[in-house]
Amino acid sequence: MSLASSSNGQGKIRDSLNGKWVLDRLRGQPSVRGFLETMGVSELAIEANEKGDSEHNTIHDITLTPTQFTIKKLSRVNDMILDVTLGSEQLKPLLPGDRIKKTLATSDHPGHVKVESTMPTMNGVAKVTDIKTLVQENVQDVNNTSSDPTAQTTSMYVQQLTILNENTQKSHAATRYFVPFEGEVAPTALTAGGNKKRERGF
Repeated sequence: MSLASSSNGQGKIRDSLNGKWVLDRLRGQPSVRGFLETMGVSELAIEANEKGDSEHNTIHDITLTPTQFTIKKLSRVNDMILDVTLGSEQLKPLLPGDRIKKTLATSDHPGHVKVESTMPTMNGVAKVTDIKTLVQENVQDVNNTSSDPTAQTTSMYVQQLTILNENTQKSHAATRYFVPFEGEVAPTALTAGGNKKRERGF
């Protein structure tokens, strides 16, 4: 999948988090290096992750209803699906061994979801908080002569990520921005390097 510009899909106004979104690498802190380091992931694996993320888009395909939250996270190096009932803690066994990942998702309205997870890492147990919020941004465009009052407004969702390694007490926080994506997801995002066993889920 080729790189998409940060304007891919901008101009589309959404009233909820539902739909496909693409990571805007030109804003915020798009890299998840700090999170992987906090989880104790090896430098070699981090470099491979960063290379994949720099060459291919990261897509989030979200379905949010009053009772359910589903997100398909598609990237060059890590594809995963999270499907949870809002307000109900999900327990998921992780291989190898008897490790358990706990996930609780809550939502205040169609433009908001908060996912709290506790998961085993390479060097302990990590607590991750992932807050997604829909925002409408006014864009100043001197070339815009349209009388349409929505012509200078675009939707995006802001992802606020925090992680705490309970064993090392190391923590990291970042804000990432996603813009509407209207195209088809290329097959490379679904297959090449698609490691569905990994549970970082960023």
